[in-house]
Amino acid sequence: MLTIRPAQHSDLDALVDIAARVAAPDVSLPNDPKVLERLVAQSEDALADDIGFPSEEQYLLVATGNGALLGAMLVVAAAGHPGADYSFRNETIIHASPELGVNHRMYALTLSHDLSGFTLLRPPLVARGERRAAVERALLRAALAFIAEHPARFAEDLIAPLPGMIDDDGESPFWSAVGSKFFGVSYREAERLALGKDRSFMAELMPHHPIYVPLLPEWAQNVLGQTRADYMSTYGLLIDEGFEAERYVDVFDGGPTFNVKRELARSIHLAQTLPLAVDGSIGRSEPECLLANREAGRFRAVLAPALRRPDGRIATTAEAANKLELIDDDEVRCVLA
Repeated sequence: MLTIRPAQHSDLDALVDIAARVAAPDVSLPNDPKVLERLVAQSEDALADDIGFPSEEQYLLVATGNGALLGAMLVVAAAGHPGADYSFRNETIIHASPELGVNHRMYALTLSHDLSGFTLLRPPLVARGERRAAVERALLRAALAFIAEHPARFAEDLIAPLPGMIDDDGESPFWSAVGSKFFGVSYREAERLALGKDRSFMAELMPHHPIYVPLLPEWAQNVLGQTRADYMSTYGLLIDEGFEAERYVDVFDGGPTFNVKRELARSIHLAQTLPLAVDGSIGRSEPECLLANREAGRFRAVLAPALRRPDGRIATTAEAANKLELIDDDEVRCVLA
């Protein structure tokens, strides 16, 4: 049974192992033991505090099953805090001349910090295996359940950036066409410089006038707003949750940045809070649900078979109730998986 909970110091070795095997720089989790250790500590500190508004907090959730750590997901309470979070805003600019009978609509990219302060969801980092899709889905829905239960800790708007396309040499076509002209460094070096920083330094070098998309090389236009094959499953999950990715792209690699109003995310909007019922007759024939308790520091969520009873209670197995640390009639948040 998949269980999602806050990361603990004892998870560090497993996190380091997964990050070393499948992580990309500044995408899900950094491949750096010291940074990972700091993230776990920051997450534990944030959960221990009584938070009244989102700021610098970061929450690290992990998924476990059969005694092994299977994945993790980082939630940043306020993107860019205490600085700014920069992205390119996709805009339409009209060039018209009534005298010549010309009216052209042209796409342009404008440097923006519109998304500063929004709650940022990093892509789930999951070890490869037959249950990878289920683990990714459970992590995302558990993160949304946690956000819904503790709204004071998070912004009213959520964003979820995905990495842009790279070539066989690990370089970004979009960066080669845009960013490299202003920074004078490779994509890999730019990512290294930005790793763990608030990216405010980009405002000093990036152009503040519109970048007309039709003037970019065709190979750069083709990757704009696209993500890598390894992240297409996350792309689909975000779409299913109601996220949209039409307005903003990453300033480094042109990858899509999804956004949604918190209350409109599917796993928040359609979730129900119901009394729990432990039922020995519940088995694998029942549909799986994402069930989450209403705690902060002791947050727990499980992907488990469950069934809503006519009496309004949500019935599940004793194992699921134990992992949630709940008993009969305790309230539980449930989302159909």
